Amino acid sequence: MALSGGLDSSVLLALLARCAAERKLSAIHVHHGLSPHADAWTEVCQDICAALKVPLEVVRISVPRKTGEGLEASARRLRYQAFETCAADYLLLAHHANDQAETLLFNLLRGAGVRGAAGIPAVSGRYLRPLLPFARAELEACAKQLGLRWVDDESNEDVSFSRNFIRHKVVPVLETRFPATVENLARAADHFAEAQEMLDEIARQDLGTCRDFPVPVALFAALSAPRARNVLRYLLALRGLQAPVTKRLEEALRQFIEAAPDRHPSLELPTYRLFRARGRIALEPR
Repeated sequence: MALSGGLDSSVLLALLARCAAERKLSAIHVHHGLSPHADAWTEVCQDICAALKVPLEVVRISVPRKTGEGLEASARRLRYQAFETCAADYLLLAHHANDQAETLLFNLLRGAGVRGAAGIPAVSGRYLRPLLPFARAELEACAKQLGLRWVDDESNEDVSFSRNFIRHKVVPVLETRFPATVENLARAADHFAEAQEMLDEIARQDLGTCRDFPVPVALFAALSAPRARNVLRYLLALRGLQAPVTKRLEEALRQFIEAAPDRHPSLELPTYRLFRARGRIALEPR
């Protein structure tokens, strides 16, 4: 499991250690180097794992402070790249209901569609998030009951980061009027996730025997505009890529479908390039 040393992951590790007698449990800690306390957090993780007799792997990464994607997104991307190096059957993460609610609000405020509103999946490939049904307050009560030790990341208080702003400034205000804000937002994310599953099923039906890029332009031309966009979003999601905003997606599909045979329209995005060639829509990394 992924161990940051914070409350959430410390609770998850303690619970897993109690029920992992017949399974091989280990932990991975990603040292971001962004905080002056990063070394101390690593030592806490080492102490926790030593006490529970759980093997720990520490992976050090270097997060660029100035990137087009932002510090938060860059750190997250590199963290998951580090997770990919972990040779485990499953990797458990300690996201909880408050994380889900904050993610839903964050994505909606960015103008996300159904996939973004679905929030954090409980199961995604080998990633498992067993604490999603539980609120942070429940985890705090559990930690106190078990007498756990954990660290607090001071950056979590910095409201210049969008997610922290939502956590400390937006959600508390909503809870004064709607006490069940976190629970209801997490439930809404579940509904969006179910809707996304149906949209993915429709995309697979529309694709027929096609499973990945390149895809014949004729396939998109035969679909209604919403279904064509749905197919393209689905294919990009399979590659772990975020689709462009709707207006750019609409214009790109229009050009792909209407372009003369000797034209090769393309859509340039930060990490990949969509383009038409030989009657097909293809994808290549930039």
